[in-house]
Amino acid sequence: MDIKLLDTPEKFRPMAEELVPPLVELLKARNGLEREIQERFQALEAEKPALGLPKNQMHPDDPALWEDYRRRYLELVEPQCVPGLLKYGAAGSCGKPARYDPLFDDPEGQVIFTMKSAKKAVVETTCRKTWEYRYRFTLKPSEDGWLIAGVEYRLGGENSWHTEHYV
Repeated sequence: MDIKLLDTPEKFRPMAEELVPPLVELLKARNGLEREIQERFQALEAEKPALGLPKNQMHPDDPALWEDYRRRYLELVEPQCVPGLLKYGAAGSCGKPARYDPLFDDPEGQVIFTMKSAKKAVVETTCRKTWEYRYRFTLKPSEDGWLIAGVEYRLGGENSWHTEHYV
């Protein structure tokens, strides 16, 4: 995936190669977890008729599946975030397509890097596979390296960004 630089002075340009690849790898790993959990959930849903369970009733293994998802999500994402970013805990759901599928499935997906000072970098992802999806990640330096300090999203032709509480 190409990284486009926007409003980034020459002295900060090398930071794009340092910060963007680990963020993209985190998003891929998070996406993979979501896909796996969704597949496991679908398998449990397929078992319901054999167990005599109606579609609207929870499978007996659902609580363990979602607990596994929350635990693994936090293990993956929390070390990469500033304290407090995940104040609501783990993402409460997953779906098909997974959250970042459009980014990784769109050959024209873009990553835009902006850094104007040593205190903050912004990475914006854009894709238009079927619908325009944009995510913006604010990264800030810490003792543990650069961490995600904020996540925002924008869908379709919206002009404003919305705060996201999950990576």
